[in-house]
Amino acid sequence: MDCGSIRGIADEADVGIAAFVNEKLKPIGGALKSFPEDFVVKELPLESESGDEEEEEKQFLRFRLKKRGLDTLEAVDALASACHIPPHRFGFAGIKDSFAVTTQELTVPRTLITEAGLRKAAANLPGLRVGRVRRSRRPLAPGRLRGNRFILRVRGIQADTNEVKEAVDSLETRGFINYVGMQRFGKGGVRSDLLGLAYLQGDFVRCVDILLRQHSGEKGNARMPKWAEVYQRTNSAEAALRKLPEGCWAERRLLRALRRRQDIEGGTALPKWSEEGATSAPKRRMRWCDVAREAFLGLPRTIRALYAHSYVDRLWNMGATERKQMGLQCVDGDWIEDLAHPGTYRPVQLEMEALTASVFQLVLPRPGAGMALPAHRVGQFMRSYLAYDGLEPEELTLEAPNADEPVHLTGCMRRVIVRPEKLSWYLEPNLGVPDTDWADLPGKAVSRATNTRTRAKHLDGSKSLVLDFHLGPGQYATMAMREVMRPRPSKAPQHHVFFSDTE
Repeated sequence: MDCGSIRGIADEADVGIAAFVNEKLKPIGGALKSFPEDFVVKELPLESESGDEEEEEKQFLRFRLKKRGLDTLEAVDALASACHIPPHRFGFAGIKDSFAVTTQELTVPRTLITEAGLRKAAANLPGLRVGRVRRSRRPLAPGRLRGNRFILRVRGIQADTNEVKEAVDSLETRGFINYVGMQRFGKGGVRSDLLGLAYLQGDFVRCVDILLRQHSGEKGNARMPKWAEVYQRTNSAEAALRKLPEGCWAERRLLRALRRRQDIEGGTALPKWSEEGATSAPKRRMRWCDVAREAFLGLPRTIRALYAHSYVDRLWNMGATERKQMGLQCVDGDWIEDLAHPGTYRPVQLEMEALTASVFQLVLPRPGAGMALPAHRVGQFMRSYLAYDGLEPEELTLEAPNADEPVHLTGCMRRVIVRPEKLSWYLEPNLGVPDTDWADLPGKAVSRATNTRTRAKHLDGSKSLVLDFHLGPGQYATMAMREVMRPRPSKAPQHHVFFSDTE
């Protein structure tokens, strides 16, 4: 199964993913995401808007985006460039995987482009298609969705039918730990969570270093891409841009910002004194820390916030693992969803309430503004972790460009254990290369996430498991499949965080 690591720079343990709901379940094994067609995602939008408004009152175009081999941010960046519209003017409810075939809704103001212009701009863009364009009253924003439907194919299943049934039944009834998936923590050679920590700490030199030198990983075995080698050797944004491949939109924006500054200040080298100007002082240059701040804060606000949230998500994962070690029963100090008032949460205070509350009511705060941590050891752990990084859970702020006020990172409650809905499944023989109606062949690399390790298993006589299920917003199908596919450790995970410079 892929998504267990990020191109050699991190694995599950690095981002807090360590426990299982059913520790005794025999895993079924297999390979997920051998081809993009093996991972189909269909966004489930909120209920349709009221039709009472006049067409003139609907100031947005809403359309369906189908893509393959691109994540949502890459697709929006390509579409925005073709439409000559700033990417931040496109609204969407969630970010979908790149190594997949996904469908989701987007919005864009009608004042910026017509339906015909939108269709024409998207017509020749590889890996994406636009359809079902209509008018809408409001823009889409992150979280404005009911969830996602997943249709997955797990190849190379060696388990027998009874073992598969036991695993799927366990997933449907007992659920899985609602970890934030590996795709949230990086792509290519960049660890998003470490970049987010540097941003929260206001260390913009490290932010730029992580993005452009591609060595944020702690494992040290990820090969640096050619463009990053060029930048490290020459310190020239222009030279790195010439080697930068398609995609890499964040790196491209950062390099363009640095190139503008280098053009203003006369290149990458220090200015030379001429004989004529020996008596005059050289032009004063902007300090590198200020250049790095200017360039990084030039990235879109939503993208910078995603990096910061990635750091918080790693902490949430670690907290969920610590909470699992306390058992799957609510205890005093936990937070639970109030079933009498859906969408509201309260702490468990009485011992009797802890015994009667369902584990599916259990939530764990995602640190940020307005969030209270649990009043037991998990809350103490999360607070200590933030303090070690020089942060406070109530004061997670993000610096903004110019003289704008810092933005407080928002928190939320996230369920610890979740179950898929409307789950169905069947077994079939391995079918080899899947059919596709996309121009690019599925056997060829379509993104930097291409899984080449498992292609040889397609025709080995084993079976494929096909699943169809729904998950709520922010819930990861890769983590659901981890529960049934991944081998269990020989013993429970140890406490894995030490607040010491030497451990």
